[in-house]
Amino acid sequence: MKIPFYKCNSKGNDFIIVPFLNNYESCFFTEKKIREICNYNSKYSTDGFITLRNNGHNFKMDYYNNDGTWETFCLNGLICCVLILEKKFNKNNFIIVSNKTKYNTQIDGSYNVKVQVKKPVYKKKNIHVEHVVGDYLDSGAKHLVVNYLDAWGDNIKLKSEMKKIRENKLFYPSGINVNFYKILEPGLIQVKTYEKGIEEMMDSCASGSFASAYDYSMKNGYFDKIKIINDGGNSEVVFENNYKENFFLSKGEIEYNGELEI
Repeated sequence: MKIPFYKCNSKGNDFIIVPFLNNYESCFFTEKKIREICNYNSKYSTDGFITLRNNGHNFKMDYYNNDGTWETFCLNGLICCVLILEKKFNKNNFIIVSNKTKYNTQIDGSYNVKVQVKKPVYKKKNIHVEHVVGDYLDSGAKHLVVNYLDAWGDNIKLKSEMKKIRENKLFYPSGINVNFYKILEPGLIQVKTYEKGIEEMMDSCASGSFASAYDYSMKNGYFDKIKIINDGGNSEVVFENNYKENFFLSKGEIEYNGELEI
């Protein structure tokens, strides 16, 4: 059986996306099969796997990590789904559901995707882990967010530090995504991410960047547009009406499409 797919990318975070699956086709994508497709040594070599279904009035996405495990949300992945939907339906606004949460999306002429996102929720504050202090936030996915005060140093050392936090018994058994951010100037932060389920530092993680921007805004009383620098590219966050309306703006691209042999 051959099933159509798209390979997409948002700020260095790439995905295999299988759109418009039916229930019969979806049963072939087991955790093992997804892990085989995503494996960095496979011909697809990708960070994550997404299925996208048409629910009539909206679209439902399910995101899977590189290791085949299901995850609650991936904002970069949702941005890529919007590009596929725009290509298919020639529209610029869609509602996408992930883990029962609806996300209103819009795309402009420059292929900048705007996603309305609920404000993150602080699950626990002032967590002392390893040698840092961070806050546990849920921005659709779970993140430990740290205002990192040390010099970045090299990525090998930083990865080791973030990996220890991700694996700390405080977050057992599911672990946690780790985000360090630095304030470069008012309204400008730089974010580094270690992602569970991939077990690597990522070029970007949009939900982690959004959580970091929210933490920065809350702690510094900054309510203008916030620009975020990731290794893979930049994005922007806008908080409005005392966090009742929040928007994440970023770009993505469709790299190519093809067919998966199942």
